[in-house]
Amino acid sequence: MSLFFDTLKISLNSLWSNKVRSGLSLLGIIIGILTISSLLSIAFSVRKEIVRSIEGLGTNLVIVVPGKIQKGGGFNVSSSMGASTLTEKDFQSIKENIPEAKNFAMAMLVSGTVSTDGNSISNALILAATPKIQSAFNFTINSGRFLQEEDDQTKAKVVVLGNETASNLFPNDTPIGKTIKIRNTNFKVIGVLNKVSETSSLGGPNFNDTVFFPLQVGWDLTGTHQIFRITMQANSSEEVDKVKEKVKGTVLKSHNGEEDFSVLSQDDLLGIVNNILDILTAMLGAISVIALIVGGIGIMNILLVSVTERTREIGIRKAVGATNFDILLQFLMESVTLTILAGIIALIFFSIGVYFASSRLPFPIEVSPQIIILALSFSGILGIVFGVIPAFQAARKDPIEALRYE
Repeated sequence: MSLFFDTLKISLNSLWSNKVRSGLSLLGIIIGILTISSLLSIAFSVRKEIVRSIEGLGTNLVIVVPGKIQKGGGFNVSSSMGASTLTEKDFQSIKENIPEAKNFAMAMLVSGTVSTDGNSISNALILAATPKIQSAFNFTINSGRFLQEEDDQTKAKVVVLGNETASNLFPNDTPIGKTIKIRNTNFKVIGVLNKVSETSSLGGPNFNDTVFFPLQVGWDLTGTHQIFRITMQANSSEEVDKVKEKVKGTVLKSHNGEEDFSVLSQDDLLGIVNNILDILTAMLGAISVIALIVGGIGIMNILLVSVTERTREIGIRKAVGATNFDILLQFLMESVTLTILAGIIALIFFSIGVYFASSRLPFPIEVSPQIIILALSFSGILGIVFGVIPAFQAARKDPIEALRYE
């Protein structure tokens, strides 16, 4: 143990006596550790936020989407391009044959710009939907009311706005009773939703930026009877799997056995999102590792220069009894000390960055213990891996030749 502390003391003295060189060595690793800590923390925070948002949709939600989604795989691109395979007949068959579910709703996407006399929004998600979509997704009303069956039957030109859409269109006024325009058609605002959790999954867009109006009006407006989603709630979370199987069988029958659709539950949505996020996290991790390797190579090069500069010192130490192992341990200790110190400094900068960034991002970034342990572990491993070659080179020097070195 005394050998360890003596070697550590010598290593620290050596690093302190070469502040500029040590500082340059630290810089590369600090950047690498800061990169891996930041990217992985953002990835984990995004994952947590999306999972929380999907769970907020309810444990008994079941969604039918166009396109075949394979577990662990992709989905039919046409389903996201507007070429839906779902029909009104599918919806009616599901509604009639699935007594284990409730709050049946269907919706279609409508492209267009939402505008008032003074403001315009081009990125709002415009959904023509049946009234039960409110219950299916657990929407609550902030003011006014939601769509009703009478609105759909009479093809009333009325809309319900998401929380952010209402704020953007009417920043200084009450939206209820006002008129907005979609596809050159005037609509009366009858309701505004409370703010809901933002989701970006296949089953849950950001409903804060959404405009809802009756489905029949959407069909007339677009000249098509396209269905983008069919949603429902199982009567209980225990019946979700049963509902999924019955829905699948019902739609298969309507589609003559062709499975050009998918039936998803909350667990399926989470699985799809997790698969996507796993790939993104792996990519971010790979980028971070490359940054760390670059920093490690920089440390190795600087240590190799240090070995050459300290050749005479190595010879003197060997002449007074230091073994090859002592020299090896000293240079290896210097490398590990540098990288761990760089990791600690990087984590301090990272924590400061998180403190300032959290108030500006739409989701909180957490400094998890796993990230800290991972960063410090990588630091230590880098010190060992990239310190081995300089350490062996120093340990193999002949003491007589080293003493003669000028």
